[in-house]
Amino acid sequence: RGTEGKGLCMHTSASQPALSSLLERAGGRAHRDAKKNNMRPVRSENDMKDIRNPMKNILMRVPLYAIHGMSAHVRAISRSVSRESLSDGMSDGGTERESLIPDVIAHQGCTPRLAVVVFCVLMGAINFGYNTSVLNTPEFVIRNSLASEYVDDFSWAIIVSIFCMGGLIGSSLAPPLLDAIGRKRFMLLNGVFLTCVLIFEALSLSVMMLVIARLLIGISCGGSTVVVPLYLGEIAPVSLRGSLGTLNQFAMVVGILLAQILGKPMGSDPEWRLLLAVGAIFSTLQVLLGVCVVESPRWLVMNGQAEEAEKILTELRGGDEETYVQVELESMQALAEEEKQEMSVSSLVRNPKLRFPFMVGVTLQMFQQWSGINAVFYYSTGFFENAQFADPYLGTVLAGAVNVLATGFAVELMDRAGRKPLLLLSAIGMTISSLLLTASLVISEQFNLELGYIEVMGVLAYVAFFEFGLGPIPWAITGELFGAVERATAMGAASTVNWIASFVIGLVFPEMNTALGNYCFLPFVFVTLVSVVFSHYVVPETKGKTLEEIRIEMFKRPKSDEEDSAISSRLNDSRDSDYGPDTKSSYY
Repeated sequence: RGTEGKGLCMHTSASQPALSSLLERAGGRAHRDAKKNNMRPVRSENDMKDIRNPMKNILMRVPLYAIHGMSAHVRAISRSVSRESLSDGMSDGGTERESLIPDVIAHQGCTPRLAVVVFCVLMGAINFGYNTSVLNTPEFVIRNSLASEYVDDFSWAIIVSIFCMGGLIGSSLAPPLLDAIGRKRFMLLNGVFLTCVLIFEALSLSVMMLVIARLLIGISCGGSTVVVPLYLGEIAPVSLRGSLGTLNQFAMVVGILLAQILGKPMGSDPEWRLLLAVGAIFSTLQVLLGVCVVESPRWLVMNGQAEEAEKILTELRGGDEETYVQVELESMQALAEEEKQEMSVSSLVRNPKLRFPFMVGVTLQMFQQWSGINAVFYYSTGFFENAQFADPYLGTVLAGAVNVLATGFAVELMDRAGRKPLLLLSAIGMTISSLLLTASLVISEQFNLELGYIEVMGVLAYVAFFEFGLGPIPWAITGELFGAVERATAMGAASTVNWIASFVIGLVFPEMNTALGNYCFLPFVFVTLVSVVFSHYVVPETKGKTLEEIRIEMFKRPKSDEEDSAISSRLNDSRDSDYGPDTKSSYY
């Protein structure tokens, strides 16, 4: 089971007894003799082959991304490889040692060196969350003090939503830059750029200056949303990629909560300028701690620096077992060979085996944003004030706190329940919460009743249900529906759709709130209801399944076992043959 559910980071020494036991079983007498003599284990050529092949198979199948909720998918791949290797070993008259390999991989923990690197990198995720919500609480103070005349609703909507357009630009520019200069240099330069832009934002004297600043901040944060999960996935052991994806998500929601907590004590004039500059603390810290960050081993392999990559992997893994490092290096080299050709979005759409999963991934991204969640994090203070809630600031902070708590609970739920049940629970729960909120607003106005706390409860339930399903699962499913060759392109397209949908919500919600008043959440009810139907009839279940099993479920079910076997074999073969000799996965 590895470290999932037992803490995101575990010192290597804590996992050594289990590792030694498993390796002793996998490595045979040579390992026992070496251990007795206090020497590094020496394996025969056959032992090394037995260990390498299944481990490499797992590493080639697991996404090189840190994705929230991916732990169950990793375990499914490990079990599948275990069954395959056990079957092969027994058919060849071999032992069952191959079946132990997934357990060996799962016991890799988080070394202190890896923990330090992860901490530095997550400054970018915190900054993204902070800048997403920082304008929420001091909205009316900024609108009154920014210019000589009051900033109207549409101008404010531009200031808020232009951040998403910047995110779209940044997430599109990041992939080629990451390939050109490396992950470490990109993060350092991005941190310096963001620090300068945040200071410029704090000194803004006009609407135009603030719009430009928010656009540039969005570009920086858009780059962070690409590099952070990619880099974490490239430096983490396979067993920790899901956990680090959760940690990335948690850092973002903590950043949102921090912005909401500081919104009131620093939301007056001119203190709001300091509030906008707080993010510079995190970006400066990221730059100063850059000396602790290592270059991505995968990027080094892609650029012909395999020896340096091996050195860094050994450092990150604690230097105890060279077999792990060698196999990880081999898998990265093999993946780099697969990714030498370009696969565009049009190639995904044209390929009949990839068109349907691509449609599922991007549609879920639209549902995620058009469910209206960012209307809460962009405008909740103004919404509560218009609803005449006694303390709008309290409502906003409670929404942020529930967001953090729900993210923690969602980790356990995603590890136990399937993707489809959680999507359905999330969408139905958000629908009911929106209806409860709308009903309380209408009744409060019609009968002059004080129902403010019911309105807040509706918003809090809405946020919690979002984090249980529509928040994390679209990203998890997109990562699970595609193989190594096409995954990066699909994730890039999904990110583009997500940013555009978020921009639309940020732009239109203020006008929608003015036009519809107490009924402003009803359009979101329609979206969540459609997502219920879509999730039930279209979205495949991916939890605990390999890519081949997922693809069999997505297409027409066979009528016989022979057809099932034929389809499974065909999908297996298609992993390489679909793309031909001249295809590659680019990030986007």
